Amino acid sequence: MSQLQAVEAFEGPAPRHAPPAHEEGALAHMPVGLFGMVMGLAGTTLASQAAARVLDGSLAAAAQWIALAAAGVTLAVGSFIFLAYLIKLLRYPRAVVGEWHHHVRINFFPAASIALALVATMLLPHAPGVARVVWIIAAIGHAVGFVGVVSHWMGPRTIPVATLNPAWFIPAVGNVVMPIAGVELGYLSVSWLFFGTGIMFWLVLLPMVIHRFVFEAPLPPKLVPTLAILIAPPAVAFIAYVKLAGGLDAAAQVLYGATIAFALLVFAAAGRIVKAPFGVPFWALSFPSAGLTIATLTYGAKAGIPGVVYAGLGLWVFLLVLIVVLLVRTLVAQAQGKICVPE
Repeated sequence: MSQLQAVEAFEGPAPRHAPPAHEEGALAHMPVGLFGMVMGLAGTTLASQAAARVLDGSLAAAAQWIALAAAGVTLAVGSFIFLAYLIKLLRYPRAVVGEWHHHVRINFFPAASIALALVATMLLPHAPGVARVVWIIAAIGHAVGFVGVVSHWMGPRTIPVATLNPAWFIPAVGNVVMPIAGVELGYLSVSWLFFGTGIMFWLVLLPMVIHRFVFEAPLPPKLVPTLAILIAPPAVAFIAYVKLAGGLDAAAQVLYGATIAFALLVFAAAGRIVKAPFGVPFWALSFPSAGLTIATLTYGAKAGIPGVVYAGLGLWVFLLVLIVVLLVRTLVAQAQGKICVPE
């Protein structure tokens, strides 16, 4: 397969519902992948809350202040992105339909409901009533979006194998995110339903994605950062399972072990990631890093292993630096007109 064929297979032909080339305005080209930014910011808030729970004294207070600041940034940025994408839907519906019919971009739509579920989890300690409403909206939205995306996968046409990439895990990750707040809100049966669905689809998709990595053309450079998404399913599944089961057991140990294994694989690809051209896909580093941080802090606290807790705190510091870098680079890229542009 030539390089041109590989790119065409990955990106797919221009969908028939795509906006005309002459449509002007950055809003028409606002990528649905920006919802991953909200996921990363909300995940950072949750990681900071987790860090505050394992720290003492002034350090715990500092972590709580960081969590509050991160929550404020999450709500501000999240409100802006949701409002902007709603306006895009109203003004440029063909552009949104075009993203939905794109083999790659469709998988980022469930990031919106995942972001809402994470915001609900973030708000739970402070505003449980609001968190409940947001969680219910997120759960219904994700169920609808999940069915829609999977139905698209199983539609009456052939999807090139080269389009398969880690973003396909996003709908599955969303399912295992729901129990994190769902259990505390009292929706135990629904949480188990989401969890089981997420685990089953993760186990189905994983060998398919590995097959694509081994036997198909490499990921386009701009999507190499999405390799980090490999960490998210086992990490979030571990966090959710501990909530559901109430502690560590053999299944939790397996999930955390898988999290560490995939984290090491992503670390081994760090050289390729840092060389990739900066763009929205770089935000794929944020939420998996937050998931890894929370999982490590949770495992260390539940297992009573101080060294693992310290490792989790080190990951938290790394996450904070990563988020600041991503925010700054995104603002610079947007100022340079490199984000909401035709692709």
